Amino acid sequence: MKLNFNDCKILIVGDVMLDKYYFGKVERISPEAPVPIVNIVTEESRLGGASNVANNITSLGGQATLCGAIGHDFFGKEIERMAHRKGIKTDFVKTEQPTITKARVIGGRQQIVRIDYEQHLELPDKTREDFQTHLAELIQDSPTLVISDYGKGMISEKLCTFLIQTAKGHGTRVIVDPKGQNWKKYAGADLITPNVKELGDIIGHPVKNEDREIEEVALEIIHCYGLSALLVTRSEKGMSLISNQEILHIPTHSQEVFDVSGAGDTVVAALSLALTSGQEITNAIRIANVAAGVVVKKIGTATLSIEELNDNL
Repeated sequence: MKLNFNDCKILIVGDVMLDKYYFGKVERISPEAPVPIVNIVTEESRLGGASNVANNITSLGGQATLCGAIGHDFFGKEIERMAHRKGIKTDFVKTEQPTITKARVIGGRQQIVRIDYEQHLELPDKTREDFQTHLAELIQDSPTLVISDYGKGMISEKLCTFLIQTAKGHGTRVIVDPKGQNWKKYAGADLITPNVKELGDIIGHPVKNEDREIEEVALEIIHCYGLSALLVTRSEKGMSLISNQEILHIPTHSQEVFDVSGAGDTVVAALSLALTSGQEITNAIRIANVAAGVVVKKIGTATLSIEELNDNL
């Protein structure tokens, strides 16, 4: 049976970013400093952060509504333009801070440097309260809410707690892509999707990418924060679903990993669509695992189509 996500509505709230790529050739070293000179041949803009989750959802045929903050600048306008062209509905707060942008210079197939434009976001109380009122209306019409936290300030404890409590009141499923050490704000979420490094960040020490250690740490975190389940993404070792009811380890689908940028966004997008379409959790995870296996073979923050996903399934 072929997957079809056309009727799946997902609300995404999180740190909206723009990814810029400058592709070029390296043929000599600068006489000014021992650094490569990159002769830029092409440049490209892609939706990043929470925007990449939304982009993956629409690429897979789902209906995405993206909420976050952008600046009164060219990069913010570029995100709006790209999102609308890709069929993503947007609801943005405009701030005085710059639109979060990551510019990568790539020589041949090697990333030479990344340049970041960002300031930690702090919404004024009145702005946040007005935004929350609007988000509450959107949550009512959304069977699934994705909170895409990149630690840039949009997903504050106040906003995150409000989102999860409001979603629970409307029977809306909540999936969180987490960041940082404050996991109190995620309490009540249905599923949280950390990678192995993020597990270590929250527990306070590095975690080995081994089944037994992943299980022990994940169960400790679930108990500590009163969570339902964790889906731990484990790079070349696939992913692990861990809850008090079940533990499931799924090996990676991809035999070739070229670039893991944005793979977590793809996992969250495919997972949210599969669950919204009525798939059981274990099958939804297998679908997300296959989706991630496709995008890691591509350069940078990439997406896949529903046809690619069905072919690989």
